[in-house]
Amino acid sequence: MNKLMGVDLKKLALIDASKLVDSIGNLNCTIQFERHSYISTAGGEYKISRICISSSAEDLQRLALVLLTCTIGTQCEAYLPIAAGDPTKGIKIGTGRPSEYSSFHRPKSFTYTPKRRLKRYPWYPWSSTCDAQTELPVFTLAGMPGETACPRLRDGRRDLREPHMVCIGGHPKALIRLARLLLDYSDANIPSDIDIVLEPDGGLRGVGPLSYEARFERVDPCRCAACVGDSS
Repeated sequence: MNKLMGVDLKKLALIDASKLVDSIGNLNCTIQFERHSYISTAGGEYKISRICISSSAEDLQRLALVLLTCTIGTQCEAYLPIAAGDPTKGIKIGTGRPSEYSSFHRPKSFTYTPKRRLKRYPWYPWSSTCDAQTELPVFTLAGMPGETACPRLRDGRRDLREPHMVCIGGHPKALIRLARLLLDYSDANIPSDIDIVLEPDGGLRGVGPLSYEARFERVDPCRCAACVGDSS
């Protein structure tokens, strides 16, 4: 795969993320928020805040493309609005800009070779021993500019009952890894009967510290937010 939605993946450094977002349109997806508990194999109960993103293969590719553009291109931040019908306003993507001399400096190009198989916990067991600070993405919530900010929970995170915007951040290496995962998951040759789970500390891990759990579900276009309730 050398091109995606007309964009040459090897020339992402030349693309303006904001113009790209305008050209590919809004995301048509459903985002759900919840808290759940599970028992750790090491003992003890954990309560985790979860962000579940359900969308079509095409929208997963849109998200992956903007992740790559923010990581490799000249702009470090972009906002993908969500089509009307979902209480969440959109997804904001941001990445740090490490020094050119840092081991985490951003690449100049991107190549992609699809995987043949995916697991529900795609990065395990590597994710349980990697450097979570730099190699895993972070999922949080934020209020929209000009609107009342989401109240915070005791641990400092946003209240899931009043979501406004999902934020995905991390080092370039982490966001590129997430983009590859979403491209693999959107591949029609890979069975879609699984959802992808990225858990925080205490589970199988797949997101950075102080992050919500992230869950991706690939759905048929007829099940996307814009089609729900259409009885024709």
